[in-house]
Amino acid sequence: MRPDRREDDQVRGLHSVVGVLGRADGSAQFSAGRTSVYSAVYGPVEVKVYDEKLDRAHVEVKWRSDTGAAGTKDRWAEAAVRQTFERMVVAQMHPRTLVQINVQVREDDGSADAAAINAVSLALIDAAVPLRDTVAAATCAVKEDGSIAVDPALEEAAGARSVHTFAFAASDISAVDPAQSPTHPVYADSRGDFSVDEYHRCYELCARAAQRVLAFMRTAIEDKAMKESQISS
Repeated sequence: MRPDRREDDQVRGLHSVVGVLGRADGSAQFSAGRTSVYSAVYGPVEVKVYDEKLDRAHVEVKWRSDTGAAGTKDRWAEAAVRQTFERMVVAQMHPRTLVQINVQVREDDGSADAAAINAVSLALIDAAVPLRDTVAAATCAVKEDGSIAVDPALEEAAGARSVHTFAFAASDISAVDPAQSPTHPVYADSRGDFSVDEYHRCYELCARAAQRVLAFMRTAIEDKAMKESQISS
């Protein structure tokens, strides 16, 4: 039994608000359990000369945590977001501009990197930045007994033998059973001691969890669109 009494394949309760920050071009808050992340997107806007790219927009990510001074873990997570969305933003549509992505971790109770990717994905959609696809992420932890926990809380991740985070494009996991149509994730990070079989099991469980996250994200986007249509009418 897990500390919060979830089943091993069960994600924590999800919550999101799209368009939560008024001054940003796009923004979103995404939380899983007590883990809560905000993202704000600005752009495409004017870029500094030394970051200017003639054939595409420059994608910049700034990561800040309310949980303490930035460390190696934060820089790693910042790089994860940048690597994910440099591939997914259609930067060629806006050459010589900047797309700035700000990430703020309000509380980290585990799986914050996956929550950040989900928050950024929603914020980019809210900002109408062109994307190749919607992205959703999930984390799994391989426990000492070999069982695998989806969406581990901080306590579970700290005691795990390995921790794995995967981000997927929506079109790649649209199958009823994503394990039957394996594809390359948009982002993958695995740390710790694990076997090839455990890696593949984590991949499959994260793909299924990401399906549930995508369904939740669609509902969050639809809720915002409905509220905006009610205001305009």
